[in-house]
Amino acid sequence: MTKLTETFSTVDGVRTRVIAGGSGGGRTTVLLHGGLPGLSPFCGGVHLWGGALGRLAAYGTVVAPDMLASGGTGAGTGPLTVDRMVAHVAALIAGQPGPVHLVGHDLGGLVALWTAIDHPGHVASLSIVASNAASPTGDGVENLALLSPPRPLWSRESQLWAYERLSYSHHHIDRDLIDASVDAAAQPGHQAVAAQDTRATDSDLHVSILRAKSRFFRVAREDGVKVPTQIIWAKSDPLVTVDHGVWLYRIIAAKQRAAHFHLMNRSGSFPFREQPDEFLRLLTAFHSGLAAEAA
Repeated sequence: MTKLTETFSTVDGVRTRVIAGGSGGGRTTVLLHGGLPGLSPFCGGVHLWGGALGRLAAYGTVVAPDMLASGGTGAGTGPLTVDRMVAHVAALIAGQPGPVHLVGHDLGGLVALWTAIDHPGHVASLSIVASNAASPTGDGVENLALLSPPRPLWSRESQLWAYERLSYSHHHIDRDLIDASVDAAAQPGHQAVAAQDTRATDSDLHVSILRAKSRFFRVAREDGVKVPTQIIWAKSDPLVTVDHGVWLYRIIAAKQRAAHFHLMNRSGSFPFREQPDEFLRLLTAFHSGLAAEAA
């Protein structure tokens, strides 16, 4: 396994924690983790990727930031919104050597999608992974998967409960994941947004997610997504249905010829942790195929 290193740097005016490493060669893969800061009962950060980072680093350079208000990255100033997250990621990838393969999970999937739309020159490909945030939203029954988590929120017990509820199998939930999640809850970035006395549905982040989804439909009808895109979905994800993933693929594929959809079996909300071999195969095959076409 290739060694990964931790660095802190200022990105778009915010002190940002980044884990990076790899064998070099080829395009850089940038991974954007999930979790809604201050809203999800688990704390997101680079730690969510688990062993996927080291395994991907064996194929080339990997860069994984803690996103705004997550892990060791600060919240910055102003309301926490999808637009601010996109600007933060765009500043990060602008410093990479050439266009990157952008991979986003959950909320990171929506941020990755808009980064690819707004900055196509910096993105060689887009992979959206198990992303309720990026999927189409319509009228339907409210998702109750994370209803009534144990109190206090973001405690060890609360986060363990959330991971168990969101997983097809519990085998991937280890001490490292829980320890890192609890540590993330104590960081200034998370504290800055978790302290707000606002209903989740009224929060700046939640409202901005709905706006980003709405804007995407206009873009999809007019110009579409300009970079090759694959959708990696999980069959047993408690947060989003397979149909949502299929429709996201159809919307993108209507304008993007190089669009792919893959459904992973025996997986919940974290397919890269629950089925790491299959996830690695799908991601590296997509990147290798694009490289072969370009050669």
